[in-house]
Formats: sequence, structure tokens, C-alpha cells
Amino acid sequence: MRSKLDSKQISEYLSKVFIEKTIVSNGWKYRTQEKDNDIDGEIEFFTDEGETTAKIIKVQLKATNELKYNEDSVVFDCPIKFLNFCDVCDFPVILVIYGVTEEKAYWIWAQKYIFQELDSKGVDWRKNTSTIRIRIPIQNEVKEDAEFYNAIESISKVGVNEQQQWRKQETSEYYFTILEEKDNSTGTKRRISAKVYVERSFASSKDSLIELIKKINEKVKNNNYFKKVLESGNDANNPEYVWLYFYDDIIQNEFGLPICRSEWINNNGKNEPILLKEFDHYIKSHNIRIKWDDNYRPLHEFLLLNSTSKNDYFKKIRSIVTFAKYELDNLTKLFNEVDKSGFYEHISSKRKNYRTNFLLMSDILPPYECRKLNRALYNALTDLDNLAIAIEQEQGNEFYLYTQFIEKFPVHLAIIHYELEKII
Repeated sequence: MRSKLDSKQISEYLSKVFIEKTIVSNGWKYRTQEKDNDIDGEIEFFTDEGETTAKIIKVQLKATNELKYNEDSVVFDCPIKFLNFCDVCDFPVILVIYGVTEEKAYWIWAQKYIFQELDSKGVDWRKNTSTIRIRIPIQNEVKEDAEFYNAIESISKVGVNEQQQWRKQETSEYYFTILEEKDNSTGTKRRISAKVYVERSFASSKDSLIELIKKINEKVKNNNYFKKVLESGNDANNPEYVWLYFYDDIIQNEFGLPICRSEWINNNGKNEPILLKEFDHYIKSHNIRIKWDDNYRPLHEFLLLNSTSKNDYFKKIRSIVTFAKYELDNLTKLFNEVDKSGFYEHISSKRKNYRTNFLLMSDILPPYECRKLNRALYNALTDLDNLAIAIEQEQGNEFYLYTQFIEKFPVHLAIIHYELEKII
């Protein structure tokens, strides 16, 4: 029998010609792989001078007579077998869908799609035996322009490391530790926070950390720590806010320098951001805002450049210590008076001072010996500032103000005196 050329083979050939032309036009190589069910080719990347970078990504081509669109995406029923292959492949793999009629193609990084889109919704998709519908953003068009070339070149550089971090997600509990959980609730809002240590290799990838934040946020939300559980034995209402602080070094936790913060808000339409009114990344599906530290770098370098001597540290905190000790003592006395007008007038007159000293304290890095004093001062100034906020926003009655703030002031004062005596 004579050989035949059917329409499917023609479509596959046209898709190969399209991708090869696009890649070669940028001075890179496209090599066709031996025919198999998972990989059709690979891209080798070269410098502008024509030298190989020794970076490679794999390509799987899927040709269709006509592309299917859904709003701002191209939809494709992707074989589960291919996705399973990508999930274990050490090289980054891009899936390219080519439309013969349109003479256009669209692409996704397969492993990233598995991690961020499929696994984030649960692993039930793996139970499918044939295909699963995927969505490719229409901005991911394969074409001869800088946007496409830069995107896939970036994958060639960071892809292997990114995938190593994503695969830890199945055993994510091994790669983070919740160091502290707090109930920061007011009289009207249920708010909990947590400090989280994340393995540095995982924290080095923002994309990986974004996915981990989703899981940790859900865990802390379900833990639903309630500070009065020891007294009542009862659970609190579901939280309306969850605040997470992330550290990749234990010492960072002591100094209060998170690599990033996140804020989850109960999306009932009544709550507005408190911690992160300004943010760098928004996870729309989970209503989580993320703020990265502006000086995102290893802590050792940061401490080396910013920490101070014990003598200089005392000079910096001298006025703050005097202010905090006076306010803690004076507010306790004013609140205990029958006529509390003096208490409220004093709060109003010192409102800016509370915030100023709180911010000053936040920017000071103490010597290691002084870290506990620094924490005690920071906690005291936090409560002073929060007290002023509670009064401004009319949060709770005087019993609430007493139990949440005033009764803590003598304790703060005693701890500050104790820590000073230890190190002076």
C-alpha cells in the first residue's frame, strides 16, 4: 500500500513548522524529539552572541482545527497522561495548542498550571482517566515578540528550581512551622494572627510561597485559636481576619522582621483591609493580600548593615523607655479614677506620640543581648497604640478597654524594669 497523509498529520506538521519558525527567529534551536506520547520537541536557549546557555525546556504540541475560546481563555481538553508525565518530569514542559484555521498558538507552563490551578483546588482531578479541561490565558500567545521570548527564557532559568519547590507541596507540613498563634480580637471583630517559619529554599520562590500561604492560611483559620478557651472551654466564632507573618530565619522572628505578611478577610462584604491596605499581590480566589518586604534579602546581611552597639542602642531608646514607662503608669492611674474624663483627654493629647514611638521602635534593631527588652518595649507600645485606636473607633465599653489593655499595663511595666535590670 502507498503511504497516506491524513488531516491529523497535516495539522501536526503545521504546528511543528509554526513553533520551529517562531523559536529559530529568535536565535534559538528547536529540536524535534523521537515520536512519543508526551514530548514533541525541545528548545535550547542561546545568548545574543550565539553561545548556548545549556538551558532546555521541553515542548508538547497539540494541533486542533479550530481553537475554542471561553471569555479571556483558550480551553483545551488535556490528556491526564500528559499531565502526570509533566508532574514527574525534571525539565520544565510547555504545552502549545495550535489552531490550524486561525494560524495561532497559545502556551502554558504545564507544571506551574498543575501546581497553581489544578492542585490548589484539590487532587481529585488525578482520578480522571482521560482528560481534564484546562484554560490558557489569551495573553499567552506564541508569537515573535519580546513578551513571549522573555517568558519562556525565564522558565529555562528558574524552572527546575521552581518545580522542586512545588513538589514539596504534597508534604508541605514538613516545610513550615507555626511558631506562634495569637487571638487579636476586638469587641466587634474576630481576628487571629500567626508567625510562621518557612524553610529558606521554599521561601526563596515567591510563586511557591504564594501557594503555601493558601494552605497555611486555611490551617490557621481552622485552628481558630481563642485566648479564652482555657477559661470557658468553648470555641470562638469563625475569624473575620487572619494575619500571617513569614520568616525564613528564627532570629528574624525575635527581631520582628518578616519576609512577607498576608491578610485574609472574611469576604462577607462588611470587612475592609486593616493590616494591608497597600499590598503587592492579591490572591483573588482566596481573598488574601500579600505584602513582600521591601528589603527582601538574607537576614545576616540586613543585621550586619543595620544592627547597632549596646551603647548606641540605649541612646536610641532612652526617650522611648521614659515615654513608655510614664504612659503605662499614668494611664493606669487615670483609668482607676471615678471621673475618667482625664483618661480620655490624655489619650487624645498623646495619640500622635503613641504612633510615632511605635514606628520608631519598629525600625530599631537591638544587639542580641537586648532583644528581650526590645520585645517588651515593642509589645507595650503596641498596646498603647491599639488602645488609642480602640477608643477612636469606639470598640467596646470600659470593661473591654480594661481587660484588653489597662490590666496589662502594670505587667508591661514590670517586664520592662526586669529586662533593664538584667542588661544594665
